[in-house]
Amino acid sequence: LALLALLVAAAPASAKPKSLHYEGETEGGRSIGFTLTGKRISEVEGSIMTTCVPTHGTPVTFSTEFNPPGSFVLGGSRKAGGTEYMAYKGDVNMNYEVTIKPGRKRLWIADIHMDYSYEEVIPGTFGELEQRFYICQGDDSFSFRA
Repeated sequence: LALLALLVAAAPASAKPKSLHYEGETEGGRSIGFTLTGKRISEVEGSIMTTCVPTHGTPVTFSTEFNPPGSFVLGGSRKAGGTEYMAYKGDVNMNYEVTIKPGRKRLWIADIHMDYSYEEVIPGTFGELEQRFYICQGDDSFSFRA
């Protein structure tokens, strides 16, 4: 009987931490969502404003999906990356960085960064093909209570 009580008492300690899903906005007004499990966030999904500077021409700014792979520990910083398909750009090598710092009263502040580059080939004025390379980056932040 004492062994059974020990096993029952030990069960909650080995149980998985509860997962909470958060939805909100970044400081830049873009949507962001993630799952908090224990001291890690994962399944980060949202968007971030990125500015892309071409080798020649005018820079462009637009919203880009922010979906880094893996999980990120509270109080830490981690880089992640991978190849993702982007409409009209093809496969693009995405680089992400998420830094989560403690604030006051259980508030956490996450700084998010992404960068990538791509090539664009367009018809020129006289029918020739013009090749442009774009280097893109975006930064934003959001906060949450845990």
